[in-house]
Amino acid sequence: MAAAKKVKKVVAKKAPAKTVVRQKPGPKKQPVNLAPAIQQRERKAALGRVSQEQAKKLILDTAIAMLRERPVSEVSSREIAHESGLNHSYIARYFGSNHEMLFCVVEIMTEHLKKYRDTGDIAGLVKDPNANLRFKLMEYLLAEGFPPERFAVLALEQRTNTEAFFAESFKLDKRAARVYRAKIGMLFLLADEKMLAASVIDKSTRTDIINLFLHELGDAKKNAEKLGWQ
Repeated sequence: MAAAKKVKKVVAKKAPAKTVVRQKPGPKKQPVNLAPAIQQRERKAALGRVSQEQAKKLILDTAIAMLRERPVSEVSSREIAHESGLNHSYIARYFGSNHEMLFCVVEIMTEHLKKYRDTGDIAGLVKDPNANLRFKLMEYLLAEGFPPERFAVLALEQRTNTEAFFAESFKLDKRAARVYRAKIGMLFLLADEKMLAASVIDKSTRTDIINLFLHELGDAKKNAEKLGWQ
């Protein structure tokens, strides 16, 4: 006997209603400022192809202009390259590193200041803004671990020329000439405005210090003899 088959009705279960979570509108996206990139492209187009020497001069001139206005730590190599209209890779390609590029600026400043050292113009040396920039860069690079002997190489030629100037102008022997040359190096610290402020020395006092040194130079030979340096 055939058993009656019971057909089970399959009732489709209704899916649970989804809970719609309304997202809060996020902050509006700020429009991208394309002006710097456009300006750089325009500068590059205006420059055309530049030689290695031209590129290095562009970078160094831009770096000097920016470093005169801002602390060294606030001026990045990328920003220098951008302002000069060149690709950032040029700094690594032509200088090796940002530190080496800054050292090149020190060399340029040293050459600018050479005229004062060779003529004994102490007032001109201390007041020249190149002296302040040079000191600022040396201070930064030394704090960053840059080899001090690299600066010593620059100082060697200066020392020879300045000591020769003192020896000839004031009839001093090598020891006395070396001492007066070293004293100029100490006065060189007065070129840094921050150092003046930290030492509570105003600009009028700085001028007095320079004048005192120049007055002492007038008696350099006599003072050297009293101290047994001659």
